[in-house]
Amino acid sequence: MVMEDFLNVFNINLAAWVAEVGDNPLQAMWALFASWGWIILLWALLYIARGMWLFKKQSKYAMARTWVLLAVDVPKATEQTVKAVENMFAHLAGAHSPPTFMEKWWNGQLQDTISCEIISIEGHIQYLLRTTRKLRDLVEASLYAQYPDAEITEVEDYTLKIPTNYPNEQYECFGLEMMPARGYAYDVYPLKTYMDFEHQLTGEFKDPLAVLLEAFGRLGPGEQAWYQIILTPIAQNDYVAKAVKEIKKITGQKAEVKPTMLDKALDLPMQGLGLVGDVMFGAAEGAPKKPENALNSRMWNLTPGERKVVESIEKKMSKIVFGVKIRFLYVAKKEVFVKSKILQSFIGAIKQYNTNDMGSLKLETKRVGVSSALLFFKARRNSVRKERLIRAYRARTDWAGLKRFHLATDEIASLWHLPVSLFVKAPQVKKTESKKSEPPINLPFA
Repeated sequence: MVMEDFLNVFNINLAAWVAEVGDNPLQAMWALFASWGWIILLWALLYIARGMWLFKKQSKYAMARTWVLLAVDVPKATEQTVKAVENMFAHLAGAHSPPTFMEKWWNGQLQDTISCEIISIEGHIQYLLRTTRKLRDLVEASLYAQYPDAEITEVEDYTLKIPTNYPNEQYECFGLEMMPARGYAYDVYPLKTYMDFEHQLTGEFKDPLAVLLEAFGRLGPGEQAWYQIILTPIAQNDYVAKAVKEIKKITGQKAEVKPTMLDKALDLPMQGLGLVGDVMFGAAEGAPKKPENALNSRMWNLTPGERKVVESIEKKMSKIVFGVKIRFLYVAKKEVFVKSKILQSFIGAIKQYNTNDMGSLKLETKRVGVSSALLFFKARRNSVRKERLIRAYRARTDWAGLKRFHLATDEIASLWHLPVSLFVKAPQVKKTESKKSEPPINLPFA
């Protein structure tokens, strides 16, 4: 109907036009383009120019931002749980500030991100938060609200001491990014969270991050390991709509799909060709459609496992969700570089959060990571990937490399949280020696 309305608006007699150009398909296609099909090409060129303009403006805005790297230390005797870190991430969602039309297209304004990092430099482990200077107050307030005795110190960027050009005479590196194992469409399925690592009877918490901290603490002179999670605050409505669509798919309900302007524009020429074919060769009688039964849904016949999956998706949907990118890099002097020393521990630590029926993560080396499976120009291609990974990590960019995927606050807190000192005994984690307290109210002054 859209194509017929288009023809009526522009007063186009399709039958007369087909009779004029004859039955040559190539001649018909050229005539179609020459008469009004060029509009589609013009629209495509304008779409490309629009993207180039936005990229230029956003790149200029990104270069003008100032960043701050904060080292976080907590007292040895802290008794906070991972729930405190989840609350901190929920508070950090206040950084979401979608730009207006003018801010986006004229100033190139971007959503500011927050990078949560754990690094090991020769076995000494440090927790870090990196964000823009204008968000520093929000980040510090969110952390102090949950950890009043924590120490936050601005430090230099450790990545600047590592070269970005490879092959390098002194250093070797290995890196990768993480992505949803089943694909980005399935990131609505939740990972295992810290609550799944608590014993149901004793309440004892087995920290899944402990194994990674232990592996980081085993690094020696000349070795470094970097673990980074980039958080991008997003509009929650978009994620909720995606989760609802997946729930309807599981339960057999019909999901309403609204075509975008791009879908309509691409569908227009296909409808035109279809009408040309109907005029030239005659329209075939379509089979009558079977009436849909509103009660024909699987939601009444779900298995216990499927019900559990739906409930888990709904639980994740009820929480605050961020756009996330996860990177890992191992950098070392050539004489001490042993990839297997840390890689298997990192993969094992991440796999603790995976499930076979819901969410899971996998490492990606085929497109962005350093891979041993390349056949042609292996050394050169891996060198290029190393350079891209280190530069993307150093810039803490949320667009380079793989696409972002969605994680809720409890999932992020499970993947990155401050030491739970009552349970984790990793000796190399940087901590403050004692708690701070306010002076007595009756302290005399000289």
